[in-house]
Amino acid sequence: MREILLGVLASLFFAVTFILNRSMEVSGGSWLWSSSLRFFFMLPFLFIIVSYRKGLAITFQELRSAPAPWLIWSFVGFVLFYAPLTFAAGYGPGWLISGMWQFTIVAGVLLAPFFSVKIKDRMIKQKIPVISLLISFVILIGIILIQIPNTSSLSMSAIF
Repeated sequence: MREILLGVLASLFFAVTFILNRSMEVSGGSWLWSSSLRFFFMLPFLFIIVSYRKGLAITFQELRSAPAPWLIWSFVGFVLFYAPLTFAAGYGPGWLISGMWQFTIVAGVLLAPFFSVKIKDRMIKQKIPVISLLISFVILIGIILIQIPNTSSLSMSAIF
């Protein structure tokens, strides 16, 4: 349940950024500028969280010892995922795109079997939490409900 609440909170912050992104887009700003600003806006929060958990020195040490994986996954997260989302916000209402982001909560619950927990020197595969899955389906129904009214105004060329 904690993960669901964290996902919903993260989605709230993410949704607000899409609304701001749409505002920038309407006033003539570029999606490239908007996505770069979001990335740099996230850095202080990340810095604070890692510092609070006393992991800043370890993080920089790991970054220096193996920069390639950090750069590759940063490319995946920002260029292949985040930038296209920001680009998409220019073609539709920000609230609609951020609503679709809620799907990550559902996906996160379904990924549980791919992770293991170490308990007393034993690795135990996690199971899909049924209560979280039920809550996720409520979220999924909400996603579908906010998307339905907008499907009639889209052409196939706009979808592609």
